[in-house]
Amino acid sequence: MARSPKPAPLWVPIVAAVCFALAALLQEDTFGRVAFGIAAVALGLTALVQWRMRRSGRERA
Repeated sequence: MARSPKPAPLWVPIVAAVCFALAALLQEDTFGRVAFGIAAVALGLTALVQWRMRRSGRERA
């Protein structure tokens, strides 16, 4: 049976979210700010969900 892939390190979506947030602040047009802001929030939520899943997995073990 195939093993499930190893999840990405937690720092990857955190760094990506910070980079997208900085890019959003540097945009001059509203669409760019909103688009990069949405990407930053999505990556931040991804990091939060991964952190909670890892934490709950440790508590069960």
